[in-house]
Amino acid sequence: MAKIITQLTLFDYSDEVEKLGDLERLKLALEGIDDERLMLILEEERGNGRDDYPVRVMWNLKIARIVFEHKSRASFRRELRRNSQLRKLCGLNDNDPKKKHLVPPSRVFTGFDKLLKKHKIEVKKISSVQVDYLYENIEGFGKDAAGDGKYVDSYANNKPKEEKENPDDRTESDAEYSKKEYHYVDKDGKKKIKKETHFGFKAHALVDVKTELPIAVIVTKANYDEKKAMTEILNSLEETKTRVMESLSLDRGYDSTDMIKTIKSKNIIPLVDIRNCWKDGESTKQYKNTDMVYNAYGEVFFQDWIEVIDEDGNSEFGFYPVKMKYEGYDKQKKCLRYSHKGKTHKIYISYDERIFLPIARDSDKFKRLYNGRTSVERFNGRLDRDYMFEDHNIRGLEKMELEVDMALIVMNGMAVGKIKNNLTSLRSLKKIA
Repeated sequence: MAKIITQLTLFDYSDEVEKLGDLERLKLALEGIDDERLMLILEEERGNGRDDYPVRVMWNLKIARIVFEHKSRASFRRELRRNSQLRKLCGLNDNDPKKKHLVPPSRVFTGFDKLLKKHKIEVKKISSVQVDYLYENIEGFGKDAAGDGKYVDSYANNKPKEEKENPDDRTESDAEYSKKEYHYVDKDGKKKIKKETHFGFKAHALVDVKTELPIAVIVTKANYDEKKAMTEILNSLEETKTRVMESLSLDRGYDSTDMIKTIKSKNIIPLVDIRNCWKDGESTKQYKNTDMVYNAYGEVFFQDWIEVIDEDGNSEFGFYPVKMKYEGYDKQKKCLRYSHKGKTHKIYISYDERIFLPIARDSDKFKRLYNGRTSVERFNGRLDRDYMFEDHNIRGLEKMELEVDMALIVMNGMAVGKIKNNLTSLRSLKKIA
């Protein structure tokens, strides 16, 4: 009899969740969000006060607005008025004679958001519980991770200092400016630099490569250093999670010796893209007192005495660099092994930790694993497209943190809800067997 396991070996968010209808996704989200502790706290705080719109209803409406992708409260309230199924699913009672309004007024939504900001730690705990569930129920979740920092631009004007000291909900007093440079080579082979200026915030994300689901996200002002943010994320993870993680892919914005040392200190393999920081005209450097040389991108060559034939057929002998064959990594000696003409040579990664990683930069394995970094780019795209951070009206760092946390709760909530359904099917098959 075949063994049927109850842990999913594969979960594809785009196939299993994104293709569903809005009401189906909302049902999954509500099923996948463990919110009871937060609801009890909010109900106790409300006490015996007026309860036309209970906190559980307002919480469901908060989730529904995200699932149904409404940027403004006005458009979401219009959706509620015409969608009786949505009202019923969220717990709104159309037949309550005490209510003056079919759907909550805008001020009620505003008040509930302020209430959630007061309990942001409890909100974050909901997301943490979901991530724990993903680790427990998806085989290999968190094994290969990718990280990135994404600008969330503010569409408010930068206010004068006197207005920043006395802000209201319509002003933006927390956002900061940041500049980013993109280095590229044009069609003529000339090096170019493209500069961008951003005003707003930045979401720093760590995601699982296979499922593209978030493991941890922090929100900062736009000028916050990406490397510092990623270090904070890694240090905040429980040891059980870092122990599972085998590799972490980051783009060249994280390229530094300190960042690589931080990742390796967690026994994680750093897959960090590299910039050429060498002086102009410096193409290779010698490795210790050997015949081996390497370039700024980690390619290793052997200076060999060979015959070179030019375009006219003339030949001459001389010492020229010949690409060496990568033979793997020696964990015990912490060195990369390269071969040339049947002889194996060692390069110790401690010699230059920024260039020499536990997986050689010029190896097929590095390229294959690093390609997984596109998962965090798709996650960022999902935040922009499906969770409306590309065009928003959010003001202030605290509110931005809340809205990003809610987006993560909904995203992982839909995944958890779907996984619970899938595992129920697996267990049913096991019973039948």
